[in-house]
Amino acid sequence: MWVPLLLFAAVVAVYLPSVDHEFLYDDYEVILSNAPLRSIQDLGRILTERHFLSLPYYRPMVRSSLLLQRSLHGDEPGPFHLFNAAVAGLIALIVFALLRMPVFGLRPRWAWLTAAVFALHPVASSCVYPIASGRETLLPALFVLLALYCFLRPGPWWRVGASVAFALALFGKEQAVVTLAIFALADALGMTSAPPGRSLRRWVVRYWPEAAIGALYFSIRHFLFAGGEYRLGDLGQFALSFLYALQVVTVPYWEMVYEPPARVWFSPWRLAIGLAIAGWVLLWIRRSWPAVRAVTWFWLGWFVLTLLPTANLLDQEAPFAERYVFLAALAPLFLLAWVLSNREKNGRPRLWTGLAVAVLLLLGAQTVTRGAYYRDYEAFCRQWVKTDPQSLNAHNSLAVVLTMDGRLQEAGRHYEEALKIAPANAQARSNLANLRLQQGRLQEAHDLLQEALRLEPDSYAIHNALGAMLLGQGKIEQAIPHFARAISLNSENQQGHANLANALAHQGDTRQAAHHYREALRIHPGLDHVANRLAWILATDPDPELRSGAEAVGLAERFCQPPNDTNPMFLDTLAAAYAETTRFPQALETAARAAALASSMGQPELADQIRQRMDAYRERRPVRYSRIQWRTSGPSLRHD
Repeated sequence: MWVPLLLFAAVVAVYLPSVDHEFLYDDYEVILSNAPLRSIQDLGRILTERHFLSLPYYRPMVRSSLLLQRSLHGDEPGPFHLFNAAVAGLIALIVFALLRMPVFGLRPRWAWLTAAVFALHPVASSCVYPIASGRETLLPALFVLLALYCFLRPGPWWRVGASVAFALALFGKEQAVVTLAIFALADALGMTSAPPGRSLRRWVVRYWPEAAIGALYFSIRHFLFAGGEYRLGDLGQFALSFLYALQVVTVPYWEMVYEPPARVWFSPWRLAIGLAIAGWVLLWIRRSWPAVRAVTWFWLGWFVLTLLPTANLLDQEAPFAERYVFLAALAPLFLLAWVLSNREKNGRPRLWTGLAVAVLLLLGAQTVTRGAYYRDYEAFCRQWVKTDPQSLNAHNSLAVVLTMDGRLQEAGRHYEEALKIAPANAQARSNLANLRLQQGRLQEAHDLLQEALRLEPDSYAIHNALGAMLLGQGKIEQAIPHFARAISLNSENQQGHANLANALAHQGDTRQAAHHYREALRIHPGLDHVANRLAWILATDPDPELRSGAEAVGLAERFCQPPNDTNPMFLDTLAAAYAETTRFPQALETAARAAALASSMGQPELADQIRQRMDAYRERRPVRYSRIQWRTSGPSLRHD
């Protein structure tokens, strides 16, 4: 067992320094903006939630793993990175076991080297270093490979294992839908122990579990997105997707080049080297064609099928990305290993093995070097801007980082650069408007949002932004129509419901506010701040028909779990809810904790308010407010 253990240890060791890295980019929306799992009900809820609020992704298995980790160790990034490194090690083990199967027949040394190169390739690093976006590829890839391994093993229990692994892969990422086609390809090429042959009935019987899993998956997707995600992509970039994959596998960039458009990644000399290597491999395979025909067709099919979901047939967020290539990379690596191992039989075994080891060391060094670009959000964004100065998203993301750090002037320059790149982009104007609002340049912010709305009058996000700005200025009557319009444009827009509820609560219309808070929580149950405001109304509103102390306690106890158990506003709400249900000793104890926390966090006004409520609890009186109590805990991070 020391051979596979050494493989696992080597892969994890290369990625282990990433435990000192921070959160970046999608981590804020996918991890930090969502509540950790607190119960089995939360786990079930994730099965009916979007992965991103703004994108048509459904990935409950990956989402569950991330939020479960947040429940276990809070907002420390190190354990998230360690998990990704461990999954990379497990992938190497599965690839090693897969390539040692008789149907592929690589000798142990070459199977070990191929698995190591696959897991330590720079393409793989783009699936390990970023926590959220990396795991969205890494974890499903693990289950796709495990599903194939189980499928190729004879016996009914292995067949069950293949179906379970397929389900875990598919509910991890959309790309895994091609696993069924990979199974069928292996059967059609006679690589399994019991291929269905030409019997339609045997095909149906063999694949009904995967068909049922797929039907369930697509039913849930249709419930969430109503088919709106299936938009035709840029077919002009279809062939380029395969050329990009060949280029980054054979001659990867030393530095990180994140989601590059064709004008950035296309390199004639790199592509020429890639095509030359591919031609050399196919030429040598041709010499042994009868013996390797089925395996060659399988891996060529693997390369095409695993790239197909991200080959721009359907509209996608980024036309090209290294993480799209990760699974496909195993095909050229296996075929190259097969050729080198067979050349070794003809003599000079040390030469060919030495060449493979040198390639492994070179690629591993590239992967180690790339780690520096993922150490924190700013390093990541600056490298993105450096490699693609014309990227709207790169400048926007760097501006977000700088805004977080309080460097508003520099952030403004990058937002302005984004506007130069895309002057007709309404979202770019909206982002700059948010910054100007923070700088106190209210008129400029208002003008930018009005211009953004002129460019994109049916943008619910811009209506939300304009309404939020007006609400912040106390112009509630002007803000409410924008929030209502945002909801009419997108009824599943949780931010619009939450914003409208805030405005209505400001006016004292707590009944309608509670309705819209409930709608926001229906769409996204993990919004703790929204749940907090709803619980406050349920615990403190003067209207007895609106109050519900038991529901308020249930909500408040839920969102006061770690890491929110140190949030004084949340504890204040829980205390009010306890008082509403006549649990005054608990209300006093909880309020005392909240007041102490507020004082220690430099919020004396909130601490004084809580102490005033404690006087009521000592007299065994609940508190009543006709308007929602407005309290803040600091700015939230958004990047559009």
